[in-house]
Amino acid sequence: MNFPCHRGVLILAVIAVIKFSSCSNSGDTIDFNTQVRPILNKNCMSCHGGVRQNGGLSFLFPEMAVDTLDSGNFAIVPGSTKKSVLIDRIQQQDPELRMPPEGPGLTEEEIGILADWIKQGARWDNHWAYKPPDPGIQAPELEHSELSNPIDRFVADKLNKEGLAPSTKADKATLLRRVSFDLVGLPPSKEMADEFLADNSSQAYERVVDKLLASPHYGERWAAFWLDLARYADSQGYQKDNLRPTMWLYRDWVINAFNQDMPFDQFTIEQLAGDLLVNPTEDQLLATAFHRNTMNNDEGGTDDEEFRVAAVLDRVNTTFEVWQGTTMGCVQCHTHPYDPIKHEEYYKVYAFFNNTQDSDKTSDVPNAMLLSTPQRDLKARYEQEIKKFRASGDTVNNTYQEALKKYFSIKPLKVPVMKEMPADSSRMSHVFVRGNWLVHGDEVQPSVPEALSQPLSENPSNRLELAQWLVDPQNPLTARVMVNRLWEQMFGRGLVETLEDFGSQGSMPVYPGLLDWMAIQFIHQHQWKFKPLLKQIVLSETYQQSSSVSPELLELDPYNRFLARGPRVRLSAEQIRDQALAVSGLLNQRVYGPSVMPLQPEGVWNVIRHVERWETPKDPENQNRRALYTFWRRVSPYPSMMTFDATSREFCVSRRIRTNTPLQAFVTLNDPVFFNATKVLAVNMHRVSDNLEKQIEYGFKQTLYRRPTESELQSLTALFGKTLNVYQQQPLQVTEITNGVDIRTPEMAAIINLAAVILNLNETITKG
Repeated sequence: MNFPCHRGVLILAVIAVIKFSSCSNSGDTIDFNTQVRPILNKNCMSCHGGVRQNGGLSFLFPEMAVDTLDSGNFAIVPGSTKKSVLIDRIQQQDPELRMPPEGPGLTEEEIGILADWIKQGARWDNHWAYKPPDPGIQAPELEHSELSNPIDRFVADKLNKEGLAPSTKADKATLLRRVSFDLVGLPPSKEMADEFLADNSSQAYERVVDKLLASPHYGERWAAFWLDLARYADSQGYQKDNLRPTMWLYRDWVINAFNQDMPFDQFTIEQLAGDLLVNPTEDQLLATAFHRNTMNNDEGGTDDEEFRVAAVLDRVNTTFEVWQGTTMGCVQCHTHPYDPIKHEEYYKVYAFFNNTQDSDKTSDVPNAMLLSTPQRDLKARYEQEIKKFRASGDTVNNTYQEALKKYFSIKPLKVPVMKEMPADSSRMSHVFVRGNWLVHGDEVQPSVPEALSQPLSENPSNRLELAQWLVDPQNPLTARVMVNRLWEQMFGRGLVETLEDFGSQGSMPVYPGLLDWMAIQFIHQHQWKFKPLLKQIVLSETYQQSSSVSPELLELDPYNRFLARGPRVRLSAEQIRDQALAVSGLLNQRVYGPSVMPLQPEGVWNVIRHVERWETPKDPENQNRRALYTFWRRVSPYPSMMTFDATSREFCVSRRIRTNTPLQAFVTLNDPVFFNATKVLAVNMHRVSDNLEKQIEYGFKQTLYRRPTESELQSLTALFGKTLNVYQQQPLQVTEITNGVDIRTPEMAAIINLAAVILNLNETITKG
């Protein structure tokens, strides 16, 4: 609809003056980002934003907001509320004329804010996330405080202002378990726990942190985090969902990159444009499989070009969500509804990715014959052994023959990689009218959105330059987005809750200064490296707080936004499974290698029309590898992990939304992997002692690194007696529940029940 000028009667003008004077204090400067933008986004943008510009008005760009309307009037005239039609319309009493046309209308306070803003000159401001953080930002100086970690000073300053106090430090067992899951994704080993719990020195905790950061399992834990963003899978997706049996080499590359603490700028460049580097190494080519995780559609009758285009669109959306925390998907069809990114700018970004050789073929061409880094290291080791034997002339013994056999068994595999089209065959890129790939608009050249490029001097022109632009220290988003992702992994909630959206519809940071300070530290102090930043976080007193919460604090801050207590969230799907295997002693801790097919319920893959066989390895060791190595088929992902909120990996997912459902209890009680782990833990409990109390104590110390409380001991003792009585009268149940166990007695069946309870405690599946 149009936005024509309405001449109100005198009484309405008088009412308006009264409203403005009573609702706002014109002596205060109105802040556009915190006061005005939220009002416009909530009430106006659906009709006057990026999708629609009814009446010729859009509040998305300042030049459009003050431009002439279709009616010839002006919605906003800086400095004059009388000439600004906006003010007249939002205060109208006639529902036919009032804006917004639906709902209760603006409150008196909101009208006052907009009026004062216009009086003060209607000054626009860039969204906070589009302005680079201040390189000179420092943590607050607090009086009478001995806090040495700047993170703690930011938090303490906020807590003081909110009238809150920090919690006491978590007990050692809880803290050890928390930091172990956070840094390596596994519970601490018995040796590490015994050593740490017995060490009362002030450096004990830091020593544990250093050991965990140096562990090869560190790379596995952080690879699991990254693979959701990379939409990694072992299949192509869509209806046929053909397999990609060699994609695991990319997963190995990611694990190795994290273990080597590869700087994030290098990590970025190699994945987005490793093929465009001068004389790229095998590793740099392998890294580009990041964007070959897009889906291929091999169903009969489909158009290869349509799905090639779909893959390119996905690369645009994924790149900007992962590195910029920007929701680009909607800009495929129209200008962004809320953020200043134009429709044609989407296709300028699309042009960066539109000249790769992949074309939705079943063969996943282009491919490269590659070894993963661990494979190359292993082959080099065998080569050295072979050389030593040959130098000594001893080439007939079995050790030499075995080394030779292993050396030649390590063969390169064909892996999908990115490769650019020849310059004389490059594609032209066009705007897709309303997002329709068949309807081409203007031709476009590679470029980044103007709203995001302002701090930078040069516009990138290819994928390599785009990657370099993303990790330019002046880029306002990349470092903020990444430190926010790390913070969410540690605390269960980002400083900006909407990890995927740093735009104006995303959450505001509760600690903007802390976010900016960590972003600057990440770039300059830590040189884009994760390990020192993570160490800085886990050594903070903020991280080490107890997660216990009083009723008063729970009411004041139910989601722990102010960080007055430690993190307490459920473990991830992978961690819950890995923990059950680890505490029972079943976990195969070998690092790297092909995907495996562990036990899962029969018939799960039957939902796939072109079914491949789910072939569980016969050797238990490969059945019990870490969840990270589970074969991931997009149409039918591993059911137990999906139940605990893992993603199908069809598209990039920035955060898994935690759910609580009865099905999760069915998994941890009855899934074959969990039930096997329960039985093995029970056998270990039985071996420790004939005394029930000591058996229960072993289960608790093995799982939670503490003794059971008197109440817990009484409850489990009573449960043992009750279930023992049942099993003594039901021998068939004993036979069923002890299947695969050497001791097949009612007592053993009852202990299996106790082990199941311990593995299903809320404390067990929660990082407290």
